[in-house]
Amino acid sequence: MANTKTIDLQAAEELASLGLTDQQIADSLGISRSTLSRRKADDDTFEAILRKGKAKAIVKVSSALMQEVENGSLRAVIFYLKCRAGWREEEPEIKEIPPMIISVHTDATN
Repeated sequence: MANTKTIDLQAAEELASLGLTDQQIADSLGISRSTLSRRKADDDTFEAILRKGKAKAIVKVSSALMQEVENGSLRAVIFYLKCRAGWREEEPEIKEIPPMIISVHTDATN
């Protein structure tokens, strides 16, 4: 039987709550990405802990974004509406300009 490394679940949740990717979490825990994926697939508790940590990160960022929206940040408002309300900017219609003929007349009698 393979030697199974014990993973600190509290550390795993904390790393996930910082918004780290699975690869970064695996690196921090000293395991491979494939081991992390396998543990998530085999252990519902471990997977739930990582989901909980990632949810905490989303809550932090969402709270900060909403604070900016409430403070009147136009960028935050636009970002929120694009991401959560389906808003999008209309692409301006670009019309082709037809070719022009420019005639230059000079008075050669000077």
